[in-house]
Amino acid sequence: MSNSNLASLPPFMLHKILSKVATSHLRDFGSARVAFSGFNQVAKEEYFYRSADIFHLNNWIDEVNAVRTFNLRCYQFDNPEAIYMRGVYEFFVLHLLDEGRDKIHLAGERGLLLAKYVDGMLNLAFSVDDKHLSFFVSPIEY
Repeated sequence: MSNSNLASLPPFMLHKILSKVATSHLRDFGSARVAFSGFNQVAKEEYFYRSADIFHLNNWIDEVNAVRTFNLRCYQFDNPEAIYMRGVYEFFVLHLLDEGRDKIHLAGERGLLLAKYVDGMLNLAFSVDDKHLSFFVSPIEY
């Protein structure tokens, strides 16, 4: 397909094509941006990073820095998946419970169904009443 055929596509189609390329192989994402100015323009838009499907991003070892940069840009532009992944990392790895739960909740508010589910499960797991924090089971009375 020549660049003139690509140029005739509407922007939303260029966005879908570039998202698929970025998800399957990040190096090709960079090549596509160089090869066609329309892809480069789409990749500069906030909407592209906000709506990118990063759950299925192939995390190849030789592209770790590119993947980090891509994930960071997605996070900076409020991509719900990036917010959710950051929240999970903060909650489960860094043990920043409040910060992590806030990000998971925010991702759910932005429409990410998985985040809504995890947020609900965390709310069930850490339900608070006047006397204690219960974790799945009733507290032991001493």
